[in-house]
Amino acid sequence: MYAAETWTLRKVDHRHLGSSEMWPWTRMENISWTDRVRNWGVLHSVKEKRNILHAVTQRKATWIGNFLRGNCLLTHVIGGEINL
Repeated sequence: MYAAETWTLRKVDHRHLGSSEMWPWTRMENISWTDRVRNWGVLHSVKEKRNILHAVTQRKATWIGNFLRGNCLLTHVIGGEINL
């Protein structure tokens, strides 16, 4: 999740992040990819919740807050004071 604050996420990226988040849980439970186990079943067995997308959005919110506190041209553009 290096530099996740600057990622642009599309629907496809949400699926990729979700599947990469589920991979370690299925490996820890020794579930083969050929087994038909739903993601919610795996999460229930390890007593966890999905949190990678929440962590990315949290980092983005923190980053934009820190960014907007600065005094630069892009702050004015984002604020709508200057139109490019």
